[in-house]
Amino acid sequence: MAQMYRYRWKVELFFKFMKQQLRLKKLYSTKEQAVWNQIYLNLIAYLLVELWRQGHAPTMDRGEFITLLRAYLRKPMEALLAVLHRPKERTSRGRRKKGGRPRIRPKRLKPQRILYK
Repeated sequence: MAQMYRYRWKVELFFKFMKQQLRLKKLYSTKEQAVWNQIYLNLIAYLLVELWRQGHAPTMDRGEFITLLRAYLRKPMEALLAVLHRPKERTSRGRRKKGGRPRIRPKRLKPQRILYK
């Protein structure tokens, strides 16, 4: 029973992905064969995107990758590949202490309170 629920949940997640990322907002027909055709076409589109993502940008998020594909749809493929394989412009070195001149007077600490019971 639990295995069936897992499979059902995976199907639900796939439909959610189709609606959000592949922009399947409505079914174009109410006929059973047309609905199955639309689902198959979306499945093929999903698999093609996933193959491309695994081959060219495995660390990139699916949604981000689809956004890039849409942005570079009418441009040469070399432009998309250049964006995907571009080296990072900035590398984080973490928080750094401010430079600047040293204090004139040493920092005074507040006296510690001692509580008696």
